[in-house]
Amino acid sequence: MVVGTILVAPFGEVRAMVQRVVSILAMVLVASAPAGAAPADPAAAAAEKQRCPRPGEFASVFSFGYGGDTMPKDDARFDELLRKIKDAGFNVVHCTYTDKRLESCRKHGVKMMVDFLADEHHVYKSADQAKALAQRLRGSPDVWGYNIWNESFGKTGPGRQRDILAVRSWDPTHPAYCGTYRTYGLRHLACADVMGYYDYHWKRGPHYHFPHLLTYCKAAHDNNSIVYRWVEAAPGQPGNVTRSLYTANTSIACGLKGLLWFLATGLMDKDTLQWTPAGQAIAQVHREIMPLKAEIMKIHLPSAVCSTPITRTANNEALPDARNEMMPPGLENNGFPKDFAVQPAGGEFVLGAFKDDQGRDAFFLANHNAYATQEAGLKFTRPVKVSLFDRTKRQWAPMTVTDQTVRLTLQPGGGELLRLEK
Repeated sequence: MVVGTILVAPFGEVRAMVQRVVSILAMVLVASAPAGAAPADPAAAAAEKQRCPRPGEFASVFSFGYGGDTMPKDDARFDELLRKIKDAGFNVVHCTYTDKRLESCRKHGVKMMVDFLADEHHVYKSADQAKALAQRLRGSPDVWGYNIWNESFGKTGPGRQRDILAVRSWDPTHPAYCGTYRTYGLRHLACADVMGYYDYHWKRGPHYHFPHLLTYCKAAHDNNSIVYRWVEAAPGQPGNVTRSLYTANTSIACGLKGLLWFLATGLMDKDTLQWTPAGQAIAQVHREIMPLKAEIMKIHLPSAVCSTPITRTANNEALPDARNEMMPPGLENNGFPKDFAVQPAGGEFVLGAFKDDQGRDAFFLANHNAYATQEAGLKFTRPVKVSLFDRTKRQWAPMTVTDQTVRLTLQPGGGELLRLEK
């Protein structure tokens, strides 16, 4: 049995001095080379390999849309919106930049993902304005970074490579998010700081869920990047909490570091700023995943993703073709190898195996069922001390280990983070 094992990329940040030098080289490259041209010299190739510092928290992004100013124009109303989204668990707002808006972000502790598709500072249509703004925002602790694409690339992949390099040359202290549809054009994201995609698997085919996640996880390893994804805010029915939890937690097990919720127009009434049932559901999702926002970033990308078989679908329905058991679609080759350091001892779940920033083994378990609780167990091949991150207390707590086995409850669509203590 084969497991999708992937080597973990180094976790260190690029030194500021090197960034500045490479940024200048990249700026010259972007200005002189045609869109998508292959690097003509070693300096240009080095520029493509540089990365901006990674965000320190798992991101939950509030967005009314992109490519225009979709937020309240009145500064007081925007400030009220930030208060509401912060209380609901969002930590990033995606919007058109203004000075007053950045002041409100600072006030509420919400980082701004600057929309570089808005006319005021469009990444390539208004490149001079975008460059001036990015240079002014260098080093700002209130800025997440920049959003430069969210659609299928089509024939524009080389242009997206150009834009990624341009933004990095203007501001090497913040990342740029560049996403596509499913995996179309993924090869053009090899130079991205934060790569991503949209799919809405509950509506467009649950069988795409894990194949896309594993593909992006491998690409992130290969390219020293991190992965975000747009997620449908109403996955099949308004207010569905556990389906959204399933999407979030199974994605985190596969290395996801951020969610952009599609779209906040379904979460909040833009006129009254009142939450809809779907928005109230996402606030419940945040209560489960956002206590882990710092810990998720400490574990970077999984070295392996393993799965148990399932006896019910993610919708808690009977398996197709009257089968009693099967591997989840897309995880057929990701069972637990017999010589793996940990083995399943009950329950149906997907597991991501990680190393944290101190070199400790960490595991994220996610329930394969969005509607049924799983009593999960893990048996280790050697004596271990295991801790579980307690969301309520927001701290690590020791687990009981009996016969080298730990047991835990996975709520419907739920997930849990464990680590081995040295």
